[in-house]
Amino acid sequence: MKLRMTLFLFVLLVLPVAAPAQDSKQQLNDKLWEAARAGDAAAVTALLDKGADVNAKFRYGATALFKAAERGNVEVVKVLLARGADASVKDSFYGATAMTWALDGKHVEVVRVLLEKDATGVDDVLMTGVRAGNTALVEVALARGTAKAEALSAALVATQGDKEKAAIAELLKKAGAVPPPEVDTATLQSYVGKYRSEQPLEISVTFKDGKLFAAVATQAPLVLMALDKITFRPTAFDGLVITMNVEAGKVSGFTLKQGATTQIFKKLE
Repeated sequence: MKLRMTLFLFVLLVLPVAAPAQDSKQQLNDKLWEAARAGDAAAVTALLDKGADVNAKFRYGATALFKAAERGNVEVVKVLLARGADASVKDSFYGATAMTWALDGKHVEVVRVLLEKDATGVDDVLMTGVRAGNTALVEVALARGTAKAEALSAALVATQGDKEKAAIAELLKKAGAVPPPEVDTATLQSYVGKYRSEQPLEISVTFKDGKLFAAVATQAPLVLMALDKITFRPTAFDGLVITMNVEAGKVSGFTLKQGATTQIFKKLE
């Protein structure tokens, strides 16, 4: 028995003590996601120090910044951005960004921090604030001073006829917003009709209460805002432009440009 005990102690002394298991990269990333969701900025910092990937992708390509923005965890958002989180990442399901989730949750301070990192979404923040009647979001967007004149005009149009948005309209005017160019009724009415592309895709243009509308099939019509006599864009969002094609005084169709894509629509007789 004494010999066995001696051999046991010898083995303990000679064999190396097993090191505590280290978290794998994936485990660190998973813990980062949970810490971001919980709003634990200290844990997020510690996990990044241990090697967690600040831009690790999770379901549908979302990152920890998405979850922090969705939950309104502003301190976590600050830590992630300071450590290199990419605010421009879009998920593969909605095409949403961290800003999308922050706006959806009306997390004004998170929106402010994200804009400080990347101001490219300022026009979207402005229009979201106007549509929701959220003065705080409008103020955050205007404070950047980078909203396009076109976006300011669209935002001003969106406040018209709504007494509850009178204060927002005043903020917009102080920021330099002016009404869009006026187009005479006869010209607007000449654009009314159905248009079809080669795809084929059919869009109906209508006129009501002094406004021009465009609609695809059974979808709700979009109010169009004039950029000049022949060029229009939806009031609700940026990135889509319709330019009427007029030949010998007659409307033959229009060119629709969305991002880098251009489509020609011919007016149906």
